[in-house]
Amino acid sequence: MNTSQLLRITNPNIIKYASCALIALFVALMPAHGQNFEVTPLVGGRFAGTMELQQPGIPNYDAHLSDSVSFGVAAGYRLDGQDGEGHDVIEFRWMRQNSHLGVIQSPPVPSPYTSALLRPSISLDHFLVDFTHEYAVPDAPSIQPFVSGSVGAALMGTPASSETRFAFALGAGVKIFPATHWGFRLKVEYMPIVMHTNLQTLVCAGSCIVVLNGGIMNQFEVSFGPAFRF
Repeated sequence: MNTSQLLRITNPNIIKYASCALIALFVALMPAHGQNFEVTPLVGGRFAGTMELQQPGIPNYDAHLSDSVSFGVAAGYRLDGQDGEGHDVIEFRWMRQNSHLGVIQSPPVPSPYTSALLRPSISLDHFLVDFTHEYAVPDAPSIQPFVSGSVGAALMGTPASSETRFAFALGAGVKIFPATHWGFRLKVEYMPIVMHTNLQTLVCAGSCIVVLNGGIMNQFEVSFGPAFRF
């Protein structure tokens, strides 16, 4: 195994472990009183995602990222909103999706490698900073609707390489807290990835396939998890 291959394998893990360390440090620095800090393990479903591929000697074609389960964790700090109107939350979130590509438009000139190469595995690690506003419901204080906007990066890992791309998100949902320190969170989110970065090799076994630049890969996610406040 050469150095570049080793870096491609270890970089996603380094980023993931660094993110967990940041969340742990965030927890340690938060004040012990009140319910200002919130942490939420998350599980959900990620849907859609189409990218354009290129293979030597074959016209460009599209492939679809298969719908799959996503999981991760969010941790943030809650601030009182203006004039007591709900709360503002600044949050760091890591979410991961393990999936694979399936061809939408079949290459008109199949190669001996076509069947083996057109369902490569892909992992997406999102590292996002979330800016959320929770709305107060006077008649039901345990119910807290919210909207959020997020910005960050998505690490796209393939069998041949990894590439970091700009990502953002827009979402809405509801938090339900039947008790002071614990509750539940449900969120629906639009999570596009900007594909204007370097070309990325997807697979290379006799006939390399690369992901082309251009446009936005649109994805949607529904996530749910228990929330804990300290």
